[in-house]
Amino acid sequence: MVLLIVLLAFISAWYFGLAAFTAGLSVKYWAIVGFILGPLAFPLFTAHSHLALRKIRCQKELMLAF
Repeated sequence: MVLLIVLLAFISAWYFGLAAFTAGLSVKYWAIVGFILGPLAFPLFTAHSHLALRKIRCQKELMLAF
C-alpha cells in the first residue's frame, strides 16, 4: 500500500512537471505540488494555467493597442 502511494506521488510529480513545462509555468513548483498533493492538484493546476494564458493574452492586446 505504501509503495502504491509513493509511486502515485512520483508519477504525479512527473506529470505536473511536464504539464507545467508545456504550459510555461514553474516546473519545480508544480512538481513539488504534484508530489505532495498527487492527483488532487489537477484542478489547481488547470486554474493556474488558464490564468497564465489569460494574463499573456491581455498583455498582447495591450501591446497591440499602442
